[in-house]
Amino acid sequence: MLQGLRTGEFCVAYQGIYRVDNSELAQMEALIRWRHPEFGVLLPGSFYEVLEDEEVIVELTDFVMNTVSRDIAALQAKGVCYPVAINVPPSLASLDEFSDRLQTVCDAHGIPPDLIEIELSESQDLARFPCMSRVVQRLRDCGVNVAMDDFGTGFACLAALGPIDFGTVKIAKELLLEAPRCPNARTVFSSVLALLTRLNVKIVVEGVETLAQAQWLGQWPHVLAQGFYLARPVFGMDNVPGVQASMPRSVVTEVRFANAA
Repeated sequence: MLQGLRTGEFCVAYQGIYRVDNSELAQMEALIRWRHPEFGVLLPGSFYEVLEDEEVIVELTDFVMNTVSRDIAALQAKGVCYPVAINVPPSLASLDEFSDRLQTVCDAHGIPPDLIEIELSESQDLARFPCMSRVVQRLRDCGVNVAMDDFGTGFACLAALGPIDFGTVKIAKELLLEAPRCPNARTVFSSVLALLTRLNVKIVVEGVETLAQAQWLGQWPHVLAQGFYLARPVFGMDNVPGVQASMPRSVVTEVRFANAA
């Protein structure tokens, strides 16, 4: 995998995250993809075990941070900017040098750190990192928002919401899966939303796959939504649905001709 990373086989796809009240693009999430020379485009689930190697995850995260920062800068040059979320294991985010490295990458590409959001993945138990509240505060002091990913599954537990000052909580798609059809699912989901609303965090609902789910979420106009019903991951920030609506007309025309080529 390291060889593939170093020879340019990896790339980043982007998925839009949208406002429930008006369907406007609010931000994006960066998703790693492996353009394998033999097997084609692979999703992270296909090489998940390799991601447990420390050397791999450090180089891969550095690649993603640089790629995302470069793409943000390119989009910003066209007069448009959106925050972009990057998934980072807590073990890496907790390193003393991580926030400094992220700041260096942002400075190198000329973008403000507040356009980067760090999603702490639920693949590792946050309880194993007692320093995490300080780590999150250090990142937020640099202007970087920090999100708890996949809340409601794995190690993304309720207990971590107290001591750690998250700016965003992403509700796992499993909590939405049976809603609004199932009464119990509706009750659980509504209760989680009520709690997170009282905590005054930004809320992103993952896994919006149907029109019924999207319409049901409309009763909470302050939340953001992400899922295949709204937009699938695409290569190139310009291609994320909603981006071109924010661009000046001349830039939109330029992008369309570029895509046609």
